[in-house]
Amino acid sequence: MSGRAGAAAGPDEGLRVEGLDVALGRTAVVRGASFTARCGEVVGLIGPNGAGKSTLLRALAGLVPAGAGAAAWNGRSLLDLAPKARARVLAYLPQGRLIHWPMAVQRLVELGRLPRLGPLGRPGPADAEAVRAAMAATDTLHLAWRTTDALSGGEQARVLLARALAVEAPLLLADEPTASLDPYHVLEVMAALRRVAGRGRAVVAVLHDLTAAAQSCDRLVLMDGGCVVAEGPPEAVLTPGRLRVVYRVDGGLLAGERMVRVRALT
Repeated sequence: MSGRAGAAAGPDEGLRVEGLDVALGRTAVVRGASFTARCGEVVGLIGPNGAGKSTLLRALAGLVPAGAGAAAWNGRSLLDLAPKARARVLAYLPQGRLIHWPMAVQRLVELGRLPRLGPLGRPGPADAEAVRAAMAATDTLHLAWRTTDALSGGEQARVLLARALAVEAPLLLADEPTASLDPYHVLEVMAALRRVAGRGRAVVAVLHDLTAAAQSCDRLVLMDGGCVVAEGPPEAVLTPGRLRVVYRVDGGLLAGERMVRVRALT
C-alpha cells in the first residue's frame, strides 16, 4: 500500500485547470481539459499514447501556448505569469532525457536552484541542502561527481528528476518520471513524489504504468483524444469499462489490491 492520504484544501488551493485548449499548428491536441491538483496530492495523468497528456503539461509549463480556458495556481492565473515567476511556482520534468553538454551530476542538479537565487546569484547553505535532499530522494548522491555523459538512461532520468526536485517549487509537473527505470527505482521515484506531496506541494505526473498510478496517486485524470474523460480516485477511474474503451484492453484493479491486470481484447 502507498499510504496515500487526501488533502483538505480550499477551492483555490493548488492547481485548477478549466476548459483548457491547446493546438499544435492547426491540430487541436488538448480540448476543454479540466482538472484539479490540490496541495498535498499526487495526481496521475494517464491515457493512451497521443491522448494529449504531455502537451497539456507543456502548456501549463509555458512551453506551448494555450488557447481557450484557464489555469490557476492558488487562484492566480498560471498562464499569465512571467517566466521567472513561473519558474518559482512550478518545476517541470520533460519527457525527453536530453542533457545537452557533459557536466558533473551535482552541477546539473544545482541548476535547479537558479530560480531561487538572489540578485548576486550566489548559492548558500539552503541551496546546498536542497540539492543534497533532491539527490538523496532520487538515489543519485553516489553519482555526484560522475559526468552526465557517463550515465545510463535510467540514471539520467533520476538525475533530471533531482534537478526538478531541487527547485522546491510548490507545483511539480513530471512527464513520465518512471520511464526507462528498473522496478526498484520506479518504486523509489514514486515514493519520492509522495514525499514531495507530503510536504504540502502538488504533483502532477504523466504515467503509463497503471499499477504505479493506482498505488501512488491520490487521484487519476484519464485522457483520451485530447479530452479528460474521467477524474477521481484510482478505483473510480480504472474500471473495466473505461479500460476497454480507452485502452482497448480487458482488465481492471484486482479486488482488494492496487494491482492493475490487463489483457488484449479477444
